[in-house]
Amino acid sequence: MDCEKILTKIQHFIQERVANAKAKGVILGLSGGIDSALVATLCKKALKDEVFALLMPTQHSNKANLKDALKLCEDLNLRYKIINIETILQAFLKESEMTNQIRTGNYAARIRMSLLYDYSALKNYLVVGTSNKSELMLGYGTIYGDLACAFNPIGGLYKSEIYTLAKYLNLDTNFLQKAPSADLWENQSDEEDLGFSYALIDEGLKALEKNDEATIAKLNPDLILMLQQRIKKNAFKREMPQILRLDEFL
Repeated sequence: MDCEKILTKIQHFIQERVANAKAKGVILGLSGGIDSALVATLCKKALKDEVFALLMPTQHSNKANLKDALKLCEDLNLRYKIINIETILQAFLKESEMTNQIRTGNYAARIRMSLLYDYSALKNYLVVGTSNKSELMLGYGTIYGDLACAFNPIGGLYKSEIYTLAKYLNLDTNFLQKAPSADLWENQSDEEDLGFSYALIDEGLKALEKNDEATIAKLNPDLILMLQQRIKKNAFKREMPQILRLDEFL
């Protein structure tokens, strides 16, 4: 993995997307996890001062994540705002029925994205995505929530490659050592939800993408089945909504 070339490519991509949209800069949701921390760092390198972050915790959000996100803002001299979304979330839940952890987490993700797009309009900034390739392939995210963005600079990097680039950029060890989590509810863990470590998941995803039958045969069949089912089930999250063509009747 040539980190220097990847870094240059990503920086140019960010600059081009902003310039082509005639926007002033970018805005992102900073969760305290490694993905958004990496994106914030990459955007700061590419755009200098035209980067803004929203930190949007709920009452169940990990306090350590908020602390790490704040420290990153200080280290990068990044402009930011903290918006506690608990009252907004409770207002949504009050009008809902039979909610569970997943649906509550989806509410939180969509509330955050609504705020990001509102502030993007205020500042003429583009919303930048923070989902990695592993998450995108599996559909492990909330459609019109954390998966929504104007562009995504890290969507071509598997989760394991995110760590490699983060180490290359000397991100704080807190981001490198903490367990991956979307922090949608208390003590939520990505790898527990998926049933396998990201190291194994990425190995399986790479083998499936390349149709590497030899590697697929060596891996846990339950892992391969889980990956295939998620890729198929969540394919719609990676596509634009289909529009029925009626030209022949018009």
